[in-house]
Amino acid sequence: MMKKITAAIAAIMILAAIPVTAAYGADRETTPVQTEKKADTVSAIGSVSKIFCTTAALQLYEQGLLNIDAPVTDYVPEFTMQDERYKDITVRMLMNHTSGLMGMVYDDMILYDDIDTTYHDRFIGHLKNSRLKADPGTLATYSNDGFTLLEIVVERVSGESFTDYVENHISKPLKLENTGTAAKMYGNKNTANIFVGGIPYDTDYCMAFGSGGIMSTAPELCGFGTAFFKGDETLLRQSSKDEMQKNNARDKYENAFGLGWDTVDCSQNWTTSKDVRIMFKSGSLLHQYAGLMVAPDEQISVSVTMNGASSGGATTMLTESLMISALAQKGITVTFDEPKVMEAADKVPEKYLKMADIYAREDGIFKVEFPGGKYMGITEITAENPKTKRYMYTADDSFVLMDGEPDSDNFVQAGDQELLTFTERNGNIYICKYANTYADGFGRYIDLSYYLQRVGEFHVSDSVQQAWTQRNGKKYYMTNMKYSNVFYNVSPCVKLNVPEGINGCAKFTGEMIMKTMSFTNENKAEGFVLIPGEAGRELTDFEVFTENGCEYLRTVDQAMMLVSEDSIYDLTADIHEIVLETGRAKWYKIGEMDLKSVTLDIPEKAAVYIYDKFDNVVYSSYMNGYGNHVTLPESGKIVFIGESGEKVGIG
Repeated sequence: MMKKITAAIAAIMILAAIPVTAAYGADRETTPVQTEKKADTVSAIGSVSKIFCTTAALQLYEQGLLNIDAPVTDYVPEFTMQDERYKDITVRMLMNHTSGLMGMVYDDMILYDDIDTTYHDRFIGHLKNSRLKADPGTLATYSNDGFTLLEIVVERVSGESFTDYVENHISKPLKLENTGTAAKMYGNKNTANIFVGGIPYDTDYCMAFGSGGIMSTAPELCGFGTAFFKGDETLLRQSSKDEMQKNNARDKYENAFGLGWDTVDCSQNWTTSKDVRIMFKSGSLLHQYAGLMVAPDEQISVSVTMNGASSGGATTMLTESLMISALAQKGITVTFDEPKVMEAADKVPEKYLKMADIYAREDGIFKVEFPGGKYMGITEITAENPKTKRYMYTADDSFVLMDGEPDSDNFVQAGDQELLTFTERNGNIYICKYANTYADGFGRYIDLSYYLQRVGEFHVSDSVQQAWTQRNGKKYYMTNMKYSNVFYNVSPCVKLNVPEGINGCAKFTGEMIMKTMSFTNENKAEGFVLIPGEAGRELTDFEVFTENGCEYLRTVDQAMMLVSEDSIYDLTADIHEIVLETGRAKWYKIGEMDLKSVTLDIPEKAAVYIYDKFDNVVYSSYMNGYGNHVTLPESGKIVFIGESGEKVGIG
């Protein structure tokens, strides 16, 4: 990594991803730095948009137009759900992730080179079919849907579209010329180039504006961060910012959510030479990432934008690194505890041997065992290739991750430390995790979180278990999303994995979607974990049904529908035209056939994606400069999507 930092701006280069970052001091001076990605490059900031949405709500609160402790239904009366508890959801709960909403309606949320407000317009309708996962106000789990609902609240109270509100009441007061919703920034000549696997793609735009649809430049995003400096009331009074910055966590393992912020207290992970408040918010779409970190009392704002083959984790660590450097210039040092060698015991206490059971989180089901009472083994039984992680009991009443094989000389404590502890909360047993890892180029990264929930055995009838077991290993392919939907390029299908040896539960696995569920009958299953933080972030209920002889899978809110691979026909050499239908993607299998390559005639309101036998994209009509002559992979699949009345020609 190459790094250059001044008091005003920093340019960072890391491998193939080139972010531009700006670190403001109190004087807010900026000096442009020319890099491969220029400082005026406009990028999607993903979930950092939630701070804009929270700011908008608090501005209306200051004007006496919005009571943040009033029910959401006071402002959006048509908001209803299947679960009567929805009436107890307040505006504040939307902002601090305690609403109890299931997590995220997918629908047409992220689109290639397309602005379509359908996501916004259908959102309330989707919630009508949904339930809550917890009593409002009782469980803090990250929720995108909460901020899409907050976006609608802002619109109803202000009388302006969210796009106009952000422009008039946030961007203009701060003189941010290249910051706004995707609807405003669409077509901006300085929009970041998007690369997926080294291939240039059209820009992806997020339609959930309040949750993830703001776009900005790194310097302007950093300038937005300065509005939260102590004493700056350009956007909000100090009393509102104090409210925004309250730590709502109930213990050290729970996210220190404020209003909008991912964390308003980094002190549980950092050791600083002086007490300092630091707030942080990360953002992650599928190809674009951002981070915003603010130390209001020290008047430091740090922003990062990244795009391409990156990750939200890298963005977070880069943002932290810049904040640490900026704090150093203020004479404040930050240190991280080094992993310490734990004193291991030969036997696991009896109280923990009783904890052997089935555990789960949003994205996996696990078996916890204590072989011979010597150590704890944790195995994800819903993984494609289950592997056991082993932990030794320690003198400080925790379990430490081990490398190597038990009863051998190479059975030693892992360099990247994981310490697990058991805790009880609200009648549930949880395993909590302390992770202390090292990332080359960034230094140490410490994370505390709720890891697993004890769920035990699920008891279902033989007929229910048999119905789901018969589907084990089957794939279902997305069929109801718009032709420009980015999900076709990233996660076109999910695969069902029913674990052996236990009844009543399973997992759907995809590139993006990994959801555990428990069976309710032969054709329905529901998300079931109640875990604070990321491990219980998004729950989904599923239903399998048959229509016109084809088997489909859908989420209960009907925002996503997928067709069984058993119901997909072969693409044969005599097919020269595909007639399209809005909301119904046309999937075909590519077998061992004489049709090896084709020329596609794709209309404007349509798209074609081609996948290899592993469901990896090898062609998309949103790849720049590829052309329409494509080679078909053996044993792959091809999907045609578009508006009714359109046709794709195959020559």
